[in-house]
Amino acid sequence: MAVTRCEQGHFYDNAKYPDECPHCKEGMDDEKTLSGAALGKPRATGRMVFEFAKPADGEEKTIGVFKKTHGHDPVTGWLVCVKGPERGRDYRLHSGRNFLGRATHMDISVAEDIGITRENHCSVVYDPKGRAFLLAPSSAATYLNGQLAESPLKIAASDVIGAGSSEFVFIPFCGEDRTWES
Repeated sequence: MAVTRCEQGHFYDNAKYPDECPHCKEGMDDEKTLSGAALGKPRATGRMVFEFAKPADGEEKTIGVFKKTHGHDPVTGWLVCVKGPERGRDYRLHSGRNFLGRATHMDISVAEDIGITRENHCSVVYDPKGRAFLLAPSSAATYLNGQLAESPLKIAASDVIGAGSSEFVFIPFCGEDRTWES
């Protein structure tokens, strides 16, 4: 048995299927997850065929207020990693929630620290109306200046946020004396 990987990323036994990938042959796309109600009909092969509703225009993405009014999401502050595998790297913060995790789609993606959860380890929130920043922990251990953060806490310049084996210094741009509000 020789396991082969096709161009679409499927693995199959090329001794059994020498001509082509059996997954691609069936027209399956295993890499996509679609939402919607299944309207299944059995095929002659005994397999079910599922049709999914397509999302309405603009339904697939949430657009922040600043981005909607300004055309981009302006910087409100930064986190600078001072300890951990990504020491020396900076992370740009924007208005609203900035989720921290290892996944690449996180606002603050710290991929190299395995002590940080993949998604939503914690978040740094900028409230433009209150002109304040908050550290909002989730179920993972998050520290503010060495103390366990068990509920949302207001943060200030030079505060140290700990997550996994990393520490980040908080540097605000927006605040009481500076804001992007017109």
